[in-house]
Amino acid sequence: MLPPPQAPLPGATSAAPPTLFSPTAAGGVAGRLAAAVGRRTSIGLAPPPGACSVRPAWWSRADWTGVEVWCVVAAGLDVCRAVHADPHTVVRVARAMAGYADYTTGRDCRPTNTRLADDLAMSIRQIQRARDALKRLRLVVELVRGRSVLTRAERLTAWRRGSAHRRLAAEFALLSVRRRPQPTGLAVGHVTPPGVSPGMSPTSPKFKFFTRTDQMKTGAPRRTPTRKGQTGRGNRTYPTDVRVRRLIAGLQQRIYWLRKVSPRRLTALHRFAVAGWTVRDVQTAADEVLRARNWTIPQQIDQPAAYLAALLRNVDPADRPGAIEDAMNAQHKLIREWTWQTTLGTTSCPHGHPGGNIPHPIHHHVACPECRRGSPTEHGP
Repeated sequence: MLPPPQAPLPGATSAAPPTLFSPTAAGGVAGRLAAAVGRRTSIGLAPPPGACSVRPAWWSRADWTGVEVWCVVAAGLDVCRAVHADPHTVVRVARAMAGYADYTTGRDCRPTNTRLADDLAMSIRQIQRARDALKRLRLVVELVRGRSVLTRAERLTAWRRGSAHRRLAAEFALLSVRRRPQPTGLAVGHVTPPGVSPGMSPTSPKFKFFTRTDQMKTGAPRRTPTRKGQTGRGNRTYPTDVRVRRLIAGLQQRIYWLRKVSPRRLTALHRFAVAGWTVRDVQTAADEVLRARNWTIPQQIDQPAAYLAALLRNVDPADRPGAIEDAMNAQHKLIREWTWQTTLGTTSCPHGHPGGNIPHPIHHHVACPECRRGSPTEHGP
């Protein structure tokens, strides 16, 4: 049998000992549990409420590191140059930070400069310059500033949680500079049928649409009819502009990974075709983007149309690569015509020199010396 409970000594208090869930033992228990599993408990200091409410989250880790960071850094080389950071170093630091962020939202990124320096085999100063460039490019925002000294209230909070940390690491959020498409209207499936309460389950017998069979529709909606001469899904139609069709056909002959793509999906080429670009101009611009990003064409491309649109997203249609070459060719053509006229031309000047009174297309002088002396303004050869 258990011994009877003993009465408390005279003058002693009857307070119960701290239990597992009592506030006095919470810090010690949490610390012992963390030490048992081999993990260090965090301080528990989070950003203020609403700090990430207006911050655009990334689409995904692969999209942020593979497309968005490259595009923004390639377009912001002046920012990297201003902070004395190499663009390739900025991209490497961004990829390393993405490995410590939440996969879905890009939040909760807390790697220290020392941790990134050890992972990338760089100096701490290189990491700091790369982070500064990412902040200026609006790819990274600092939610909590890191500190090496905690306040008394923060130390008490850490002690209650059983944390051994005495320094606060900076917390970052990885952002996206692209906007997500917003919904244009309310779907019909979200409308509650008449006579049904909003909280009623769709599986209830009373949840019915008023149809001929008096049953809820569960199949796919009927396909929208298209006009005669139009095929395909949605609003995608075959490009009617002759310039766009010629540009698409030429690119599909030159670029092998575009041969099986439908012309209806190559809508990114319309603005270049209207600006007078040729097949060679588009291919040259895509090659320049690949060289600027230090990319190579992958062996397999799942979405060729989207890949081409990503390469040409930041290319200005007014800056055509072949414009200078066309101007030089036109100038050489005028010089060849002037040389032929002054050598074997059928028309002669009053002094009998073939094409002697025809001015040079660049220097504006004439070939006949007599005509040159008689001209009111002598330019000279």
